[in-house]
Amino acid sequence: MSKITKELSNIHEMLSKMHTDLGIKDLNPTEKFIFLKIINEIEINNTCTMLKAVEVADKSRSTVYKTIRKLVKVGVLSIENSTEDKRSFLLKPLI
Repeated sequence: MSKITKELSNIHEMLSKMHTDLGIKDLNPTEKFIFLKIINEIEINNTCTMLKAVEVADKSRSTVYKTIRKLVKVGVLSIENSTEDKRSFLLKPLI
């Protein structure tokens, strides 16, 4: 095995363990992608609304909303009302 393939294998194993530790190992690739996009948005801007999640994930609204509901159900995300805009819902990581 080359050095690069060995490093890729190690990264894959590390990510797999992280997914297990975070409780997201049973999510499909699209759900993991959406979750990571939400987390990235929160890290960059300190907030992520449900509408912003649709925008940054670049997936259909129904796919993102369905994924958000699943993430809430598995306990890695919560939805809270915005104190600034009552029409807006904020996503908060629970991990």
